[in-house]
Amino acid sequence: MQPGMWRFRHMLPQLPVHPVTLGEGGTPLLAVNGFNFNLYVKNESLNPTGSFKDRGAAMLINTVGEAQTVIDDSSGNAGAALAAYAARAGINARIYVPEAAPAAKKNQITRYGAQLAPVAGNRDEVARVAEEASADENVFYASHVWHPGYPLGLQTIAWEIWEQLGRQAPEIVVMPVGNGSLLRGVRWGFRSLQKGKYISQLPRFVAVQPLNCAPLLAQSRGEYNPREYQAAPTIADGVAVPNPPLMDAMWAAVRKTGGEVIGVPEDKILPARDHLAQIGFFVEPTSALALAGLEQISHTLPADTTVVLILTGHGFKST
Repeated sequence: MQPGMWRFRHMLPQLPVHPVTLGEGGTPLLAVNGFNFNLYVKNESLNPTGSFKDRGAAMLINTVGEAQTVIDDSSGNAGAALAAYAARAGINARIYVPEAAPAAKKNQITRYGAQLAPVAGNRDEVARVAEEASADENVFYASHVWHPGYPLGLQTIAWEIWEQLGRQAPEIVVMPVGNGSLLRGVRWGFRSLQKGKYISQLPRFVAVQPLNCAPLLAQSRGEYNPREYQAAPTIADGVAVPNPPLMDAMWAAVRKTGGEVIGVPEDKILPARDHLAQIGFFVEPTSALALAGLEQISHTLPADTTVVLILTGHGFKST
């Protein structure tokens, strides 16, 4: 049996006999003390390139057929993951990123040998430029937003959590949310467990965004208009997506699980990051959103509640 996420390959679409891999998946689920409920951390920062995006990139790179160049638009982590897996597969990668993306993420992308294509403007503009480039018949648009293989790979996070909790689901899963790939993938994973009658009900999903860029929060309040929504800069660059194209699916994932969306002020993000570091988890600011959001609702949770906090990206991403 192959290690990591590939131990679930019988539950995934047909793949090559020997898939391209860097050993993604199989991340630890660790108990955290000091809370009045049962808190566990799913540490996705320990994937090969330092983020949960490796699972989706691994699935995706095994579906590109004979393509010799793959492209994606990214705030950094998805681009780094695709660059790494393209390098592993021996094909070219071109990654479109915001000019203001963290230097550490841009450096990581280029170290894998990918072509870095900085774009002036926000995350929406980066996506627009990449989509235009995807019209070239010589490239494969390996989009972590649009390609269906991406959330299929991310289902494995839910399956691992279920196994690690002794074949049961937590009551609550808390995660940062930008374009929604993690939110959709984890929901699909738990939904498949529910359909297979391995769990009776889905966890409640708590989606956390920085208040400076919180379109899903606005949607939850009935206030979101993609033509009018204005975002401000945020240190949580990994979820700085003013107009996520899959908004309806994202909101459905929260609403249908009885979950909620939480907005975190900028001045609460770095203290949460430091708190995590002081208990052994070195993460980027985007990951720390999850803890900062959880702290807003922790006083409402019964003592027997099991909560899983997903840490999405390593601290080296922001240094």
